[in-house]
Amino acid sequence: MKNLIRKKLVESRYGEEQQINKADYPRIKILINLVGSYKRILDIGCYQGYIGKLALDCNNEVYGIDLASKAVSLARQKGIRAFELDIETEHLPFEENFFDAVIAAEIIEHIFDTDAFLEKIKRVLKPDGSLILSTPNLAALGRRLMLLFGKNPLTEVSLGNEAAGHIRYFVKESIFNLLKSHGFKIEFFTSDVINFNNRGNLFLSWPAKIFPTIGKSLIIKARNNK
Repeated sequence: MKNLIRKKLVESRYGEEQQINKADYPRIKILINLVGSYKRILDIGCYQGYIGKLALDCNNEVYGIDLASKAVSLARQKGIRAFELDIETEHLPFEENFFDAVIAAEIIEHIFDTDAFLEKIKRVLKPDGSLILSTPNLAALGRRLMLLFGKNPLTEVSLGNEAAGHIRYFVKESIFNLLKSHGFKIEFFTSDVINFNNRGNLFLSWPAKIFPTIGKSLIIKARNNK
């Protein structure tokens, strides 16, 4: 039942071509730089294919999976080899050690079984392959200030109109520990921006590079130590 509810939520929110929020561009740029070129890549939660298309433009071979059928269709139109798949309940339809890199951008916070999720990634990722992951930072400066004043730090309490479907929240220590427990070695850590309003149109990038633990997103490159 929970998977059906989640699929309906994803289809309703992420199944149409949408504009990328201005505050997301710094994060996406960092992710693409971490991916590099001339690799075979899997984009988990590929959405409409925006990140995958940028990776394609860097001479990568890009595959994608997403729960929303409309999103998969849009990704395919951009040249991504996309599949409709629920990673919570289905196996990844790829051979072992198939990918040089896996992108998991803003997806792990939607996953119930994060342990199984990471093991599925490890199976299809080459030894010494890279997992490039980003997730919202529960300890972002704005969230800390909201807590200080007794406000909800943008965590979801229902499936209302503003819900993004987040069920997990991470800080640097917790996501590092989770990755290490599954045999990933952290190679790089940074953040994207520090937001100064809820709409995400007032932000700075440079402070997040100096103080990544209070930035909007946790961005990690980790090596698969099989």
